[in-house]
Amino acid sequence: MTSLAAIIGDPVSQSLSPAIHNAVFKAMRADWLYLPFLVQSGRLREVFEIFPRFDIVGLSVTMPHKAEVARIVGEIGQVDQTVATIKAANTVHFRPDGSILASNTDGLGCCAAIVEASGADLTKCRVVVIGAGSTAAAVAHALLHNKAKDVAIVNRTVARASELAKTLHNGCRVVEPSEINSAIEQAQIVINTTPVGFNPNNIDGGATESPIDPSCLHQDHIVFDAVYRPLMTPLLTAAQNVGAKIVDGLAMLVHQAALQQKMWLGVAGDTNLMRQTALSAMQR
Repeated sequence: MTSLAAIIGDPVSQSLSPAIHNAVFKAMRADWLYLPFLVQSGRLREVFEIFPRFDIVGLSVTMPHKAEVARIVGEIGQVDQTVATIKAANTVHFRPDGSILASNTDGLGCCAAIVEASGADLTKCRVVVIGAGSTAAAVAHALLHNKAKDVAIVNRTVARASELAKTLHNGCRVVEPSEINSAIEQAQIVINTTPVGFNPNNIDGGATESPIDPSCLHQDHIVFDAVYRPLMTPLLTAAQNVGAKIVDGLAMLVHQAALQQKMWLGVAGDTNLMRQTALSAMQR
């Protein structure tokens, strides 16, 4: 019988996940199918009642459901250490014994993408994370797990950055607005987790804003942007112009997807295949 995986979100029609996961299943010759489901916030509990009955084994979770899924699975199943800490899940496994496990592959996917693209040794790197939402939490948590030399949180609202630092047991530090430029100039890696730069339809005149002052960037930086519509955001364009190494959001998408596949099937798919599949889907 065909095993099913799915993505839930609101909206979900724009997701590249069905294309990239199904490409991997086909390449693996695995009898799996991945489907998108539009699920409204008030109906999340039904997912965990209904989906297991239809042989759905794996679940990807996108906005705005990551926090609520973490809470629900925390009540009815198990959550891993990452989810227990950051209170956000992007992956669920309905296991053969009937138990449910929630995880979050966003942060480790981001770290894997950066290391693959740049060869960076995270233990020797000072990292600035821009943003304080669920993606920032996952990324900062993964950086701490990988023993990054220093993790600094930069956010427009300092209180939110302080709350995130507290969530991470003060393993990272909060940068005050007056110190942002200095922190970025001294860092080796700059990571944007905010939606600043998002321009899904490449509208002329849209997404011209960078989340930081581009003059802070220099050629020794590694700059990552979680936004992948467009692939070349204003931040990445500015970084490329000064000779910095750049890593686009699609790299994180495919690496976090590979970690999901490993959780569900026990083996990770080909990230290069997923990237090419995603690029083709984005051009349609």
